Amino acid sequence: MGLIFSKYNPLGDPNPNLSRVYCLYIIITLRQKWPEIRSALRHKKAMGHIAAGAILGPFIGVAFSLLALQYAPAGVVSSLTSISPILIIPFSIGVYKEKVLPKEILGALISIIGVVLLFLR
Repeated sequence: MGLIFSKYNPLGDPNPNLSRVYCLYIIITLRQKWPEIRSALRHKKAMGHIAAGAILGPFIGVAFSLLALQYAPAGVVSSLTSISPILIIPFSIGVYKEKVLPKEILGALISIIGVVLLFLR
């Protein structure tokens, strides 16, 4: 369905992001979710965390990846940035008390060993 909407713009809008906002507005209205959204927006602490994550997360991630490109080959930097979900596993165990299966830990270790081998090469 996304492929169809990307090729055909029913509103004649040159900005596809604005069309997405229109569609989201229609969906929220049809599903009658505005009270829930208003309630969620009232949580100042949560909205602050979301805003900080939305601004700082991509900014710091892109800045560090560009910095890394100055000191390491592009293939190594690409490998390191692609394993960021693996680097979050210890935090999900320690902070959120999530259970991680042994095969998931093994997969993470294999990925990290692969990146280490790229650096040693």
